[in-house]
Amino acid sequence: MKSYEILKGYVEKLNSSEQAKKETKGMKSVFQFKNELGESYYLQFKDDGSAELIMGEHPSPSVVLTAKEEDLAGIIDGSIDGTKAFFTGKLKIKGDPFLAQKLVNVVKKLK
Repeated sequence: MKSYEILKGYVEKLNSSEQAKKETKGMKSVFQFKNELGESYYLQFKDDGSAELIMGEHPSPSVVLTAKEEDLAGIIDGSIDGTKAFFTGKLKIKGDPFLAQKLVNVVKKLK
């Protein structure tokens, strides 16, 4: 999955940067990603600001983001505007959309 690989690179950057971890410290959220093929993975932020990317489904995610794989990859790499994707129906968000926006802001800083 391209989206998983892109996000994996961002997670590695986050976990190796004390400054980045300071910005996500206390975020303690779980973002579940699902594509049209039924593939899923989740991003879990820990108390110390570090994050873990795990294949599969989390039992109680904070936010679930669902889109076609190609759109998920574009949203994560920034080539597709996440807000536009949401309002045009390409991205479905279950849970707090403001928390999803916070994730977008974190990813932008890790590029």
